[in-house]
Amino acid sequence: MIRPGRPPAALRRWLRILRALVFVAAFVGLSTGARAETAGAAGFAVASAVRTARVGRIVLRYEPGLEDEAAFLVENAPHFWSTVEHELEGDLDDALTIHLVDHAGTVATATGMPRWVAGVARPEVGEIVLARHGPDGDRTDLASLLRHEMAHVALYRAVGGRKVPRWLHEGVAEALEGKISLARAEALAGAVFGPGVPEMTELERAFASDDPATVQVAYAAARDFVAYLRSVDGTGASFRQMLYELAAGYRLEAAAVRAYGRTLPELVRSWRSALPDRFVWYALAAGGGLPFALLLPLVGVAWWRRRRHVRAGLARLEAEDRRLYAGAVVHDACVACGAGV
Repeated sequence: MIRPGRPPAALRRWLRILRALVFVAAFVGLSTGARAETAGAAGFAVASAVRTARVGRIVLRYEPGLEDEAAFLVENAPHFWSTVEHELEGDLDDALTIHLVDHAGTVATATGMPRWVAGVARPEVGEIVLARHGPDGDRTDLASLLRHEMAHVALYRAVGGRKVPRWLHEGVAEALEGKISLARAEALAGAVFGPGVPEMTELERAFASDDPATVQVAYAAARDFVAYLRSVDGTGASFRQMLYELAAGYRLEAAAVRAYGRTLPELVRSWRSALPDRFVWYALAAGGGLPFALLLPLVGVAWWRRRRHVRAGLARLEAEDRRLYAGAVVHDACVACGAGV
């Protein structure tokens, strides 16, 4: 007998499979078109990128056969850089060297990074390496990949080369990619209602973990916290002020106080306290309801219906006000002409 309000066993199994597929997609998203930042001041050696194009102070070196992708980057790179620097400081050195290669394996060979990385930045020398294909052979999203790596370079320049935590570097790069990541959202939601979101001091180790799920949560938490910092005042001015204080030589904790009037731990607590309410949809999905990908349209419909309901209510109130106002005007006119009440 099926209990009321509970899906049949076959449907529950199907929903569990769908949820598993969503999580698999999240992990795969970590290895397809993944980004990274490297250390050290030496430039990259990408011998296969023998063709050159220039736009302003941006130099693009690319492999033969990538002419279409190179043309796309030449056309869009100045705009991408302008957007990134505006979000961080507003006027940064715009000299960049971008190497475009066909496959992520070449990125690993040229930079010494893991083979799952399809984009790398070396902020100290303003160099970026991008791959047209990820390690699994799928096409990368060159636009978001370039914005991500540009953000690493821009942040380094915005803080005057000062050392900042990796969560800040990766959070800024993720936040400025210019796209929504459902995989990151689900990873963070799973941590909120599961093992818990790592403390900021633990994120440094989490980024270097061999567990894809742990790394995914680290990126998701960094992205969301930076997004919170940028939204505190509604304009991003406080976040840019914090970067200015870092460039002036203040430590991160002092820079946060000078920019926000609150300590960094206070900002973290405020962000963390709001996570359960923001990700309440995940509790519904994980409890046997619809998986995240299918729940989103329902959330959108609910928001739209609620907005329509509120607007209809306001319209009724306005109509009632107009009716009452018109009645009052007629009443006053009748009194003035002696008709009385």
